[in-house]
Amino acid sequence: MMRAPRPMSPEQLQAACDAFNASHAVGDVIECWTGAREGRPVEREIKHPACILGGHTPVVYISGGGGCVELAHVADWLAP
Repeated sequence: MMRAPRPMSPEQLQAACDAFNASHAVGDVIECWTGAREGRPVEREIKHPACILGGHTPVVYISGGGGCVELAHVADWLAP
């Protein structure tokens, strides 16, 4: 049986957002999945720096549908 991933601490969440924002600016185009991480990612423009959504998920706000995506759904992004 596979275990659920451990929740990130508030410090880890903020570190993931800070690291993403250090390498991606508002206006940059990223590849991401706006739903399940299946198939090919789509290109979206960053509309707002990464932040913590609801105290539990690091996200980035994008244009073109989806509103925001979890940083884990950004192609080629590996959280610290």
